[in-house]
Amino acid sequence: MSRLRLVPGDTGRGIMDGGWWPRSRDAAAELTELVIALADRLGMATRLTIDFDDWQHVPLRITALGRAIRVGWLPHLDHMVAVACGRAEPILLLVIPSETSRPSAEEALAKATAPGGDVPPEEILASCDISTARP
Repeated sequence: MSRLRLVPGDTGRGIMDGGWWPRSRDAAAELTELVIALADRLGMATRLTIDFDDWQHVPLRITALGRAIRVGWLPHLDHMVAVACGRAEPILLLVIPSETSRPSAEEALAKATAPGGDVPPEEILASCDISTARP
């Protein structure tokens, strides 16, 4: 199972552009893996903006594929990460907590990439029995 899913390009943008289920809450390690996974599809990330409360060990910069990428945070980016890849708008991905069970994570990834995705992140997580309580 892929831990990263993007909305197909022809379905139009909803609130989010996809979903991501990282393996841990270690921001440096997981964000590096995300940048590498997205590079072939979207190009090299130039900046990441995260929900600080979803992560541990949040760096100001990460290095991926030989490039330094700035990491910022916003308190109202609940359970999402924004990835700027030189496009006009960053892509927004639902972040599924790493401790989530596989069935619940798969369901949340499917909902995050559903056509017309206009369901807020908190509602997707709650509908999949995923706690939004902060660690």
